[in-house]
Amino acid sequence: MLVLSRRINESIQIGTDVEVMVIDVRGDVVRLGITAPQATQIWRKELWDVIVAENRVAAEAAKRSAKVEGADETPQLPVSTFSRLSKIPTVRLRERDEE
Repeated sequence: MLVLSRRINESIQIGTDVEVMVIDVRGDVVRLGITAPQATQIWRKELWDVIVAENRVAAEAAKRSAKVEGADETPQLPVSTFSRLSKIPTVRLRERDEE
């Protein structure tokens, strides 16, 4: 794991398209601003872990269903957490240049 120290308004660059900037630090809470292409999915780690776990359960259920129903049928997968969470609106902050 790479560990970096940054101050407020300092940033790191990830690849060519993603910048992560420290916006604010209050006690043990750090606010980060992330500039990335619209198509880049950005998730809080605790939500990502839920998505991965539910998708794993859905895949196992699909395997069991395929064995019971026969290999020729397409199993019906439950709605994943990802599809539910993708409907949650996200907030786009103003670009730094606009401030």
